[in-house]
Amino acid sequence: MSNNHDANIKLLYPVDKNLFFTVDDIGLGKEFDCILNVEMGEDVHEVLTGDRVRVGIVNLTQSKAVGPVQDIPRALPPGTGPRLEEIRVEIPGGWEADAAVGDVLQAVASYKVEFGVNVDFSTAQSVTFVVS
Repeated sequence: MSNNHDANIKLLYPVDKNLFFTVDDIGLGKEFDCILNVEMGEDVHEVLTGDRVRVGIVNLTQSKAVGPVQDIPRALPPGTGPRLEEIRVEIPGGWEADAAVGDVLQAVASYKVEFGVNVDFSTAQSVTFVVS
């Protein structure tokens, strides 16, 4: 659990569209989702104003980005107690020009939380998966 003054990505993993199990491979250019498990401490949650999730896919084989970075800002109300959330980010299809069958991919993410006058950042990387 994050401490009372912290917010973190606990886990990032790629999944087939609308499912929850981690993928081993993804079809060339196909859409899929990434899921982030995030948590924040109760002191952060009490004065929460918003967050921003950024998820990118990296082609490790060719050392380049795959498709555009997904950037999702959200205004959020404050609450009580720790906040635990699962955030699903859609990765659109159409990225076949950025990869080839057999390339190894990885999702990377940053998580920015704004609470009062404070800001907290967290990053995560997924397991690798292959283009099929």
